[in-house]
Formats: sequence, structure tokens, C-alpha cells
Amino acid sequence: MDEKLPTEALKVAMQKRILNEFGAKILNEERLDKMVRSRREERVSPHIDVTFFCECDAESCSETILLSTEEYEKVHSKTKYFIVVPSHVRLDLEEIISSFTSYAQVGKFFPRPSRKQAEGGPDAS
Repeated sequence: MDEKLPTEALKVAMQKRILNEFGAKILNEERLDKMVRSRREERVSPHIDVTFFCECDAESCSETILLSTEEYEKVHSKTKYFIVVPSHVRLDLEEIISSFTSYAQVGKFFPRPSRKQAEGGPDAS
């Protein structure tokens, strides 16, 4: 049996989870941009409460989080930061940066190649 198969399957699963997370984040950023642009055109403060999607890795997640536009921008100060419903935190993939009643700000652990993989050694895929 090929010993690389489980490792390869785990890599594919991890990549799918990361894509799901970034997909939700992109939708939220598009929603934020549209809302802020509309509010500026109306010449009113762009800082209002908006319902954002949970940015967890579950493809079927439909949970939402209510945040002000200002707070959303603040919690996404780094690319690796996401907002998730507290029960969707995955400590095997992320660390909790801040925790609130309605959401948790998490920092993702992105997989890095091992030293052998980076050097093209026998563990390299």
C-alpha cells in the first residue's frame, strides 16, 4: 500500500478547508466594500452594523455574526485573522486571538513544508 496516500489525502482536505475559509472571508469583504461605498455615496457615516458570514472551514456553514464595519476591519488587521462563531473554533487549525459573546477572532496556522520537503528530500511530494 502507498504510504503517501494518507498524507496526500490530508493535504487535500486541509487545502479544501482553507479554500472554504477564504471563500467566506472574500464574500464578507465584498459585502463590506459594497456597504461602505453605498454609505459614502449617501454621504453618511460608513460605520454601521452588518451581518457577516462565519469564516470557519465548514463548507455548509450558514451561521452569521453581527459586527460594525469598523470592528470587522479591525479584527481583520492581518490576512491570517478570521471571525468565527465561538462553537466553530478549531484549535487544531487556529489559535484564539480574541473571544467575544457572538464571535471569536482566530489566527490560522497555515501548513508549511517540512525541512526535507523544502530541500527536495525523500519526504517531498
